[in-house]
Amino acid sequence: MKKENIYVALINTLLGMGVASLLRGSVLAYALIVILIGTIIFIERKWIYENVFQRKKQYAAVGYSILAALMLFTLFFITAASRDTSLIVKRVNGFLQKVTATDYRGAYDQLSEVSKKVYALHDFANDHKAKRIKFQNFIIHDVVFNKYDKKQAVAMVSSPFMLYGHETLNLEMIKEGGEWRIDFSRSIVNPNAPGRGKNKKSDGLITNFLDKVF
Repeated sequence: MKKENIYVALINTLLGMGVASLLRGSVLAYALIVILIGTIIFIERKWIYENVFQRKKQYAAVGYSILAALMLFTLFFITAASRDTSLIVKRVNGFLQKVTATDYRGAYDQLSEVSKKVYALHDFANDHKAKRIKFQNFIIHDVVFNKYDKKQAVAMVSSPFMLYGHETLNLEMIKEGGEWRIDFSRSIVNPNAPGRGKNKKSDGLITNFLDKVF
């Protein structure tokens, strides 16, 4: 196969993977793009060395180092959402499991600082004990990020059994100090509790949040 034909195939594939990466944020697509770029550089390494780096090894070392750094930075950027999703899933999963195990202190530690200010540990533990709350066969089926504020998200949990009286539980998440925490209020556990904290939010926050996302 002629070199020209190889380049046409590579460029077409590169464009296709580029579009896929932009539309889906696919790590696999990005990896394929890196492989294709590496293949082109390998094929033309002699020409690049002679014409771009002017036969100077130090130029080549700096140039390839910059290219590698750019690729790593891009990989870090496009996988940010995936990393945040994993952290949120881990946080929510830990919270639900600790509640089920009656480790109320451990579950309470998963809450945001704002939540703790309006919902004391004593009330949190007593509310859960009184209602004997446990979670079974739950699945965190989606995490939706606020497109206007990347430090806010909603974790959507579902189960064939009730989750705080609902088949689907939408847990608000907030990023504090680089860590994702659950933005929780007493009204989730005990809607009729006197003086329940609402975290200074309106009752329609979830709806408003999802409206902003979409």
